[in-house]
Amino acid sequence: MTALASPERGGTGGRPGLFRRNEIGPALVAGAVIFCLILVAVLAAPLIAPADPNLPDLMAVRKPPSAANWFGTDAVGRDLLSRILWGGQVSFLVAGVGMVGSICLGTLMGMLRGFGPGWLHPIVDRIIDIQLAFPYVLLGIAITSVVRPSVPVLILLMVLAGWAAVARVVRAIALQERAKDYVKAAEIIGASRLRIAAFHVFPSVWPSLMVLAAMQMAAMIVFEATLSFLGMGVQPPTASWGGIMLDGKNYITTSWWLTLLPGIAIMMTSLSLVLIGDGLEARAERLRSREADK
Repeated sequence: MTALASPERGGTGGRPGLFRRNEIGPALVAGAVIFCLILVAVLAAPLIAPADPNLPDLMAVRKPPSAANWFGTDAVGRDLLSRILWGGQVSFLVAGVGMVGSICLGTLMGMLRGFGPGWLHPIVDRIIDIQLAFPYVLLGIAITSVVRPSVPVLILLMVLAGWAAVARVVRAIALQERAKDYVKAAEIIGASRLRIAAFHVFPSVWPSLMVLAAMQMAAMIVFEATLSFLGMGVQPPTASWGGIMLDGKNYITTSWWLTLLPGIAIMMTSLSLVLIGDGLEARAERLRSREADK
């Protein structure tokens, strides 16, 4: 029992606490503030959007930003600010579900590689290698050429594009933890592989998963915008950030706001998530160093 609670195990006394006070760096704070502001604005779209995002006004086609329309209007006179706010809801929903799906599938596959039966190990390794070698845009083209693009299809593409990177990280951590004394001690006292993986090793994987979740969310936001911009994502008239940029690409030289402003929304959201991920990673490193010095 002493071995199971040792610092090497990463237990209560040794595992770096993820939410310990006075360990939050400036990158994490800045990223969290920016992300929360964007998220609140997007969620409050029904309250703060100045117009119906799908209501055209042929008398106000491609009007530049002004007091009447802060972000201007698009090619059919729809208010761009309203479309960006409402489109953010779709982009966040699709990217969020895609991120959760990729994290869950990747964690499952990584833990199977670490603690599953031996005959399964090479199969999981080859599946991960194949998925990592397959370009996600090509994967999107292949799938959308068979089925009609839709939100469920887009989420499926995100899960398929993101799970392998998560599985590789989880696999590395699981194999590293499996060689430690606390796992061997648990095996000696008769704990099953499932119990060891779920209750002893997974808590050590969790901090890395939080970093991966932030990074994956940023990647999913860009992925959704890329596929929608290529016409393989959210379909009109539903607004999404990538779809808004697609609508404005033909007017990029004359109506710069149609692509620049949704592009800034994508950039700021991705930047905030990357800052959160970097801040969480730096915080985990500081805590690990502190525990190692004790």
